[in-house]
Amino acid sequence: MTKLELLELIQNGENSFVEFKRDDRNNKNYSEHFAKEMVAFSNGRGGKIIVGVEDDRHVTGLIKEDFEEWVMNVARSLVYPGIIPFYEEINYDELRKIAVVHVDMGYTKPYATGRKGQERQTYYVRVGSTSREATKEELARLFQSSGAFHYDVAPVPSSSLGVLDYEKLANYFKKYRDKDFDALTPGEIKSLLINSEILKKTEYGEVATVGGLLIFGKEPYRFLPQSGITFAYFEGTEVTEKYFERIDIEGTVTQLIDETVRLIQRNIPRIARIKGLKREEITIPRKVIREAVTNAVAHRDYTILGAKVRVYLFVDRIEIRSPGSLPNTVTMEKMKVGSVSVARNPFIVNYLVEFKYVERLGRGVLSILQNMERLGAPEPLLKEEGEEFIFTIYYPGIKRENF
Repeated sequence: MTKLELLELIQNGENSFVEFKRDDRNNKNYSEHFAKEMVAFSNGRGGKIIVGVEDDRHVTGLIKEDFEEWVMNVARSLVYPGIIPFYEEINYDELRKIAVVHVDMGYTKPYATGRKGQERQTYYVRVGSTSREATKEELARLFQSSGAFHYDVAPVPSSSLGVLDYEKLANYFKKYRDKDFDALTPGEIKSLLINSEILKKTEYGEVATVGGLLIFGKEPYRFLPQSGITFAYFEGTEVTEKYFERIDIEGTVTQLIDETVRLIQRNIPRIARIKGLKREEITIPRKVIREAVTNAVAHRDYTILGAKVRVYLFVDRIEIRSPGSLPNTVTMEKMKVGSVSVARNPFIVNYLVEFKYVERLGRGVLSILQNMERLGAPEPLLKEEGEEFIFTIYYPGIKRENF
């Protein structure tokens, strides 16, 4: 980092990726506070701890030598799992040096302060310009993003075998697993469902899993109200109180996908164009719409309670808003070239593959981009906005710069 870049960071102040700290190693709690900042950045998208700068941007500089060794010791001994940050020192002037500690996004989340085996470990996340202890829901998302835990096979308290649709289960196992429920005892059926992670045995009984409910549930929304889709068709190009239609869609994941695709197809415009001597109508193909909706349902973050997938139709585009930021190692660039192999909800995805809703894992976005390019439509827009992933598909024959 150059001195000019450092000065610009100081001028801009603290934010989600920058923390200022004085060199205060004489404070007995300083090590723990420093570890807290490293943990929060590791559990997020990474960041920089700039040492020798006060919260009000006043530069005090490093007070003692050997700060790098101290940082590395804290990173190894008070952060679990241990991390290795990148360290550099920059001369602010002839008398003052500033340390910049670069903390990368962690790939073995979640991270905590404290040593392995300690009774008390604390997990932190970065929220704006502050680091705070993770909530129960945020901690669940951190475990999920690490790959060590998948929420779609978590138990759903207060549910039971009775909340699952027996006929759907029987038809599925007969068609895909060559298992005839009529030839099995109730105990054998229950064991089969537990081994398939549709049911889970807990200390409070056998209950349905999140994925089991979403695939085979009678009324999934009773237990997972966040699982539905909000559909709205607006008159203009922005979200307003003026809309043609607004519907809350509920059901299993396949019902959600089918009904949402039907509503989109019913409402999207058809653009007329002349090809040769013939007039033809073009519109977004059904396979593109289904792929986009399926991606949102299959890969959304179900740990975000109260947040549904939102599908908005405007006069120029379809906007699909899916709760949850991208999982670890997944980037928009990788999605565009079809090199994504990480599934946030592998249980749900596996069933959608069997049901032919998903053809090739990780290539859905690439397929949509290719199909829309063939239609001569503007390239779809991929965007992260807080804890939400937004996928926008523009109608053929409409120029993005007009809106």
